[in-house]
Amino acid sequence: MSERARRELPPALREILQVQEMQGEWLVNRIRLVYSVISVLLFLGIWQINTHEANVVFGIQVGSWLTFAVGWELLRRYLERQHGPDHYVPALKYISITVDLGLLTLGAYANSMNHSGIIEYFRSYIPLVYVFWNLLSGLRLSSVACLYSAGLSLSLNLLVLSLTVSTGIIEISQVAVYDRNAINLSDQGVEILFIAVPGLIAAGLVRIMRRLILRSEAESMRRARLEAERERLGKYLSKDIVELVVNEGEALQLGGARRQATVLFSDIRNFTPLAETIEPEAAVNMLNDYFTRMVDIVFRYGGTLDKFMGDGMMVVFGAPLPLDDAPTRAVCAALEMCHEMEQFNERLREQGFPAAVSIGIGVATGPVVAGNIGSPERMEYTCIGDTVNYAARLESANKALDSNIAISESTWAALSTAIPGEQVEPMQLKGKRKAVQPYVIDPAAVSPERLAEVRAGLLESAA
Repeated sequence: MSERARRELPPALREILQVQEMQGEWLVNRIRLVYSVISVLLFLGIWQINTHEANVVFGIQVGSWLTFAVGWELLRRYLERQHGPDHYVPALKYISITVDLGLLTLGAYANSMNHSGIIEYFRSYIPLVYVFWNLLSGLRLSSVACLYSAGLSLSLNLLVLSLTVSTGIIEISQVAVYDRNAINLSDQGVEILFIAVPGLIAAGLVRIMRRLILRSEAESMRRARLEAERERLGKYLSKDIVELVVNEGEALQLGGARRQATVLFSDIRNFTPLAETIEPEAAVNMLNDYFTRMVDIVFRYGGTLDKFMGDGMMVVFGAPLPLDDAPTRAVCAALEMCHEMEQFNERLREQGFPAAVSIGIGVATGPVVAGNIGSPERMEYTCIGDTVNYAARLESANKALDSNIAISESTWAALSTAIPGEQVEPMQLKGKRKAVQPYVIDPAAVSPERLAEVRAGLLESAA
């Protein structure tokens, strides 16, 4: 991968590749350390059969390799202490490749001083060691480093061959020879290509590996984003709706769709006077406990938490996921919310609150436009329309009706017959040009047991 292509990657993916490159460099050094230790042991075992001059150069070679490997390990630990384990230094891999291949090529000079002369370099295992280091460059997961290793090994071996030919220290044969102190240039050219080609193969394999790694990491990041989105949306949407919004790409775009839905508004009665008598921290804790209970109920009936508004909240049934029984679900949720207030007030008394609280709920059914409203940088899923305003006005009307739950005529018409209600006198609501016909639901008229039966029927119908 070129530096330009690397820069065009998202920062998170670019950092992942850089970390892997550095981890590959340190892995190569561990192999280098083992190789240099083995080389020292071999040198100590055979130094008696070499000339003194050759041993001096061989000693410098293996000693330098071991010193470099130890120094590289100390450098790794220093960088980790100073910058952390993921610190990226791109030049290190080129330095280490240069040192490795340079020290390996030093063997040509050592062999030229040995008993048989430079022919030992051309007929020994050294070409295989070049192949080994070229393949090893692939561990750095950098195709550029692999190409650099291939090119450098090619250049160094061509340099050795050129010096050998120009100085005339060995006979140049016109045919392939293996029984005398001579080399054939064609044979040596093929051998040099054999040395360099593994670096090219490593570069190709590294490109494939990087694509696979990037694809895997991109998929992991995508899944992580989805999980984060699920967690975020799960705070105001039920599980089924979260899956719909996450899995449907269109659901996350700006815009809206016209739907038939039921909107519920709730508000704590006399919360402001109560808040004036307690500490702000206590008020916040109280609201958190209250909303936790209410939202659990909303999600139990498949509702969507649209927003919190001080001590009130707006909930939608039937958007973004259509619900045929949205009015019944909304009213059942309202009834259970009222029932839950008994336990909530009991907890307030245990905490020493001066007064109990109650809630007012307004429910209206009708057309709404549901979708993401806002800007591309900040969107909010919400519903707008006259039905929303109607539900809010019904919630406020509970004070005049001396009730806890007020619903619209359209909600009453679609409501399950299992839930009793009472028609009240038509009334004029703010924002409405004509008088409306509300209905009130008495939470005391529906026992928790009866409500549980209705909820079970709703869940069975949904299944």
